[in-house]
Amino acid sequence: MDVKIKNLSLTYGDFTAVKNLSLEIDNGESLVLLGKSGCGKTSTMRCVAGLEDPSGGSITIGDTAVVDADRSVNLSPNKRNVGLVFQSYAVWPHMTVLENVSFPLRMKKAPKSQIRAKALETLELVGLAHVAHKGASMLSGGQMQRVALARSLAMEPAVMLLDEPLSNLDARLREDLRVELRRLQVELGLTSIYVTHDQGEALALADRIAIMQDGRISQLATPEETYRRPASASIAEFLGVSNIFKVQPASPLDMRVRLAEHDLEVALDTADAMLTGDDSICIRPEHVRVASGPAPAGPNTWNGTVLVSVFQGAYARCTVQVDNGPAIDVHADVRDLAEFHQGDRVHVRLDPHHVRLLPQHAPVHDETVPVPVPQGV
Repeated sequence: MDVKIKNLSLTYGDFTAVKNLSLEIDNGESLVLLGKSGCGKTSTMRCVAGLEDPSGGSITIGDTAVVDADRSVNLSPNKRNVGLVFQSYAVWPHMTVLENVSFPLRMKKAPKSQIRAKALETLELVGLAHVAHKGASMLSGGQMQRVALARSLAMEPAVMLLDEPLSNLDARLREDLRVELRRLQVELGLTSIYVTHDQGEALALADRIAIMQDGRISQLATPEETYRRPASASIAEFLGVSNIFKVQPASPLDMRVRLAEHDLEVALDTADAMLTGDDSICIRPEHVRVASGPAPAGPNTWNGTVLVSVFQGAYARCTVQVDNGPAIDVHADVRDLAEFHQGDRVHVRLDPHHVRLLPQHAPVHDETVPVPVPQGV
């Protein structure tokens, strides 16, 4: 079912966790709330679940208003038909796997003849039918989280709510379960709200990503748009972009800016770029090229010295101190950077097309007003 959140607010005393937030989630859509700790993402999800009492606004699931502050409507969690999967595994250790998954069906007073069949069918879906009669305490962490997921799926929820369910697992298992969660969400057509601070999870699991800052949505976009076109320097920094530098006007006629802390000009390739007075340029490390020898003539080509070169498995990371400029991170194929060592003289090149000019902060997102997104790279 679709979910409509309108002007949602949540306060704790003098602190406002969610500030007048509006958002619409389509039927079958996977929306990820992404942000730092304390940004309001979990509080928003808990309001949808019925675990918090909003201070204002409304939430509608399908045709049912589950929250409407103006009409004093606030349905209890058990009347909302939402599935919940938390960071902790939250399985009952004294029950078998089958009993854990059957529990919500018993609470809904489903016919006994259907409970076992539905529970086994759901365990088959998550790949745990072979451990149905094992004690839940005998399972691995990944298996326990699958049991928690199966328990929520068995009740056929209108909306699935997941609060950082993979954060307690090791890296390899997290990656495997990301793929599994996405498969199930698409295969079952589940409307889901997923909360995380991990951008990798967000990119893997979302149809759209809502980036939250200070209780508000700062950017709402597809994973590709979010990755390629962050709406502000603060968002780009949160997404892991290391090359972010404050700038000031240099030569607007030929689209150049000057780094605020270095005597270095950078050429842009965005015809409609506008300086707001508190701007930065954003350069993804994978867009920088490094090579031996002095810099040839051309825009954004600078001499420098290798500070460090580190093997990272799928790629190598190199940091180059640009002459009269900043230290720039470079991500490249291991073979391209294998020859470089600390102290080597090199030059770096950057296509102006890959330089993003961004304001420090994005405007507050409003579902009713399209938010302009800076031009892509």
